[in-house]
Amino acid sequence: MILHLSIPVLLLATAITTLAAALQTAIGMGMGLVAGPLLVMVSPGFVPGPTLCGVMALSGVIAWRERAAIDAAILRQSLLGLLLGSAIATVLLPVLIRIGLPQVFAVLILGAVGLSLSGVRIPAGRWALLIGGTASGVLGTLSGAHGPPIALVLQHEAPARLRATLCAFFTVGCAIALAMLAVSGAFRASTALAGVALLPGVGLGIMLGPRLARYLDPRRGRIAVLAISALSALALLFR
Repeated sequence: MILHLSIPVLLLATAITTLAAALQTAIGMGMGLVAGPLLVMVSPGFVPGPTLCGVMALSGVIAWRERAAIDAAILRQSLLGLLLGSAIATVLLPVLIRIGLPQVFAVLILGAVGLSLSGVRIPAGRWALLIGGTASGVLGTLSGAHGPPIALVLQHEAPARLRATLCAFFTVGCAIALAMLAVSGAFRASTALAGVALLPGVGLGIMLGPRLARYLDPRRGRIAVLAISALSALALLFR
C-alpha cells in the first residue's frame, strides 16, 4: 500500500508514536495497541510494516536494558508459536487486504482489548505458551500489536520478568513478522522508510515515559491504553 509522507502526516504520526511509546515505557504496554489504530486513521499504509518497526525499536531498547530479567525458557517456548502464527498471518494478509484491511484491523484490535479485559487465568504451561505465542504471531503480524494473547498467559509472572520477557518476545516477533512480510512482498522500501520515520517518536516516548510514570500508576495506565485503543478501533470501524 502506497504511503505519502507529507509534513502534516509525519508530524501527526510522530505525535501518535510518542504517546504510544511513552505509555509502554511507563507501564509496560501500549505501543502497538495505541499506535496501530490511530496510525491507520492517518494512513492505512502505516500498518502493519511501519508500526512493527516502531514496536521492534522500542521493545528492543527495553529488552536490552532489562535483559537480566528475561525468562529464557518461557521465551523459547512462546517463540515457537509466534513463528507459526506469523506464517499463518502472512498467508491471510492478501485476502484481508481485499476484504478491507482497516476494518479487519479494527476488529482485531477490539478483540485484543477484549482479551486484555477478560481476566481469564491461564497457567503458563507448555501448550498455553505455544497457543498464546501463535495467537500473538497472527495478531501482531496483521496489526503490529502482539501483546494481548501472550500477555494473558504471562499475566501472573513477576512484573520485572513479565516486562522484560514480553519486550524480548515483541522484538523477535516484529523481526520475524517483517521478514515474512518482506518475502510476501507486503513490506517494501517505501514501507521501510515509513517505519524509519516513526523512530523519532519512539525516541521521544522513551525519554518521556519515566516522567509519565510518576503521574500514571499501572492500573490507570492500562485502563487508558485499552480505552484509547477501543475508541480508536470503533472510530476506524464506523468511519
